[in-house]
Amino acid sequence: MKSTFYFLAVAFLNVISFSATAQSITCDAFCLTDVRMDTSTPNLMNVTLFFSGDNDDFINYPWISEVFNDQGDTIGVGTWNFFGQFGNTSNEYAVTVEFDTIPDNFIATMVFHYDTSVCLLSFPCSMTGIEDQNKNHQLSIYPNPFSWETTLHVESANKDFTINIFDPWGHLVRQFGSFSGSDIILNRDGLCAGIYYAQISEGKRKIEIMKLIIVD
Repeated sequence: MKSTFYFLAVAFLNVISFSATAQSITCDAFCLTDVRMDTSTPNLMNVTLFFSGDNDDFINYPWISEVFNDQGDTIGVGTWNFFGQFGNTSNEYAVTVEFDTIPDNFIATMVFHYDTSVCLLSFPCSMTGIEDQNKNHQLSIYPNPFSWETTLHVESANKDFTINIFDPWGHLVRQFGSFSGSDIILNRDGLCAGIYYAQISEGKRKIEIMKLIIVD
C-alpha cells in the first residue's frame, strides 16, 4: 500500500513539474529550420522544428495543424500526434501538402500546437532575425486588450505593410493591407471577444506576430 501511494505521489509531482515547465515556454522557443519532401509518400512534407531551451524542458502533444502561403491560403494540413519533445532538440513533423516538390524560395506560416498553446511560426526562421527586425521597426499595439479599435504603431515608418489576423486555431479571419505610415488603425469589425494573432508583413517578409485581445 505504501509503495503504491509513493508511486502515485511521485507521478503526480512529475505531472506538476512538467505542467509548470510547459507554462513557462513561449512561442519564441520554436524555430522551423528545414522542410523536405518525404521520398516514400506522395505530397507529404516533413518539417523540422527546433525547440530551444534546457534539456529538462518538455512539451506535450506537439503538432502542426495547418500551413499557409503568402496569400493566407491553406496549402497543407497535419495530424495530431501522441508524443512530446524535449528542449534543445529538433524533431520532424509530417504535413500533407498540395505539391510534390517544394517551390523555390518557399515561404510559409505554420500553426504549431503544444499543450494548450498555439503558435504561428514562419518559415524560413531565424532565432534572432525576427527579434532584430522588431528592434528596428519598434512595433507596438495600443490599447490591447481593446473593444472597438486599436492602433498599430511603427516607430520607423515603412510602406507596404499587410496584416493577417488569425484566430487561436490558426484560421485566417481578417486581412488588412496595403498600409503605409507609422500608425495603422485596426477595427474589431464584428470579431467575437477572444484572443487573436496579428501577422504583420512588410512586402513578402514577415516581421512580427503579435497577440490581440478583444473584450466586450
